[in-house]
Amino acid sequence: MRQLSLKGRTFPADLNHAGTVFGGWAMAKMDKAASIQIEEVIKCPAVTVSVSNFSFLKPIHNGDVFMVYTKVDRIGNTSIDIAVELIVRSKEDLTEYKVTQGVFSFVAVDKKGKPIQVRSVLREYVDPYIKEMLELK
Repeated sequence: MRQLSLKGRTFPADLNHAGTVFGGWAMAKMDKAASIQIEEVIKCPAVTVSVSNFSFLKPIHNGDVFMVYTKVDRIGNTSIDIAVELIVRSKEDLTEYKVTQGVFSFVAVDKKGKPIQVRSVLREYVDPYIKEMLELK
């Protein structure tokens, strides 16, 4: 199920020389939002191991409000994929539009940084959608 995981506003320090937000800034916000989603699923650390299907569709400008939506896309043995969309509400006319999207892959790790089975670290209450994903495996 898609959920709002992070929301904020852009400021001048977030902008590049062209007056739009740095791509890395957007990617960092998306990674942070995906990590928040991960924390709701498992009770151990997880590390970002890859990003795929990442594309920039439109620019983000100073003062725009951004909203990052996340959804558990896939659960593997030690990994979880989170689909992430960054939506912007323009300060000029309050229209909302998608500016970027991607899939962030995380691996659950123990205290030594070694991969561990996702099923062994699931939170006690897990969204029924996620339980269904695990049962289909």
